[in-house]
Amino acid sequence: MVLGKYSVLSGAIAREQQLANISANLANISTIGYKKNRMSFESILRGEQQMTDAKGINYNRIRNNFTDFSEGSMRGTGNPLDVGIYGDGFFKIQTPDGVQYTRRGDFHVDRTGLLLTGNNLPVLDDANAPIIIPDSDSSKISVNSLGDISTLSPDGTRNVVGSIGITTINDNKFLKRATDTLFSLEDEGRAIPVDEPNLAVGSLELSNINMTEEMALMIATNRAFESYQKVMKNYSKLGQKQDELGSIG
Repeated sequence: MVLGKYSVLSGAIAREQQLANISANLANISTIGYKKNRMSFESILRGEQQMTDAKGINYNRIRNNFTDFSEGSMRGTGNPLDVGIYGDGFFKIQTPDGVQYTRRGDFHVDRTGLLLTGNNLPVLDDANAPIIIPDSDSSKISVNSLGDISTLSPDGTRNVVGSIGITTINDNKFLKRATDTLFSLEDEGRAIPVDEPNLAVGSLELSNINMTEEMALMIATNRAFESYQKVMKNYSKLGQKQDELGSIG
C-alpha cells in the first residue's frame, strides 16, 4: 500500500508542475514572439523492473520540458520598426549574459540612434555589432524584407545604414529559455547566419499559444490532479484503519 501511495504522489507532483507550465503559457498569451512550453511524461520503471522492483506499481515523472517553436500568426501594425520573421530564424540580441536569440520584433531607436528591442536591449547585425541609425527620426527610417535598414536624407536619397542580423540554429533543442522571449544557446548549438531572410516589415509575430487548447489542457490536468488527491486521501484513511486493526487486543 505504501508503494501505491508514493506512485500516486509522483503523478500528482508531475501534474502540479504541468499546471504551473500551462499558467505560464496563459500569462504570456499576449507577449509578442512568445513560444509556448510543453511537457512530456514517462514511467520511471519499465518492463520487468515494474514487477520485480515495484510489485506492479509504477511511478510517473516529467520526461521532457521543451519549447514549441512553431510560428505564431502575424499582426500588421504599420510601424516601420516592427519586424516579424516568416519561417525559421531568430533576431540576435545583446544582453548582459551575452548574445541571445528571440522572435520578438517590436524595435525602437533611442536618442543615440541605437536600435533596441521592446525591453531595451541592443539588436545586433550579422557581425554581432549593435546597430546605430543616424538621423533616427522614425518617419525617415525604412526596413526591407531582407532586414536592410535605410534612412531618407533631406534631398530624398536613401542610404543603407545597417542590417538586422537573422540566424537559424542547427537544432532548436539547444536553445534554453532565458526570459519570456529570449533564449540562450547551449554549447552544442551553432548559430547559422541567414543570407536572405523573409521578414514581415510593419508586422509583429504573436505568441503561438491557442487559448482554447491551453484551457482544455488546464481542465484535463486539473481533473487528473484532483483525482490523485482523492486517491491519496483514501490511502490515508486506509492507513488509519490499518493502524486501528493492528492495535486490537
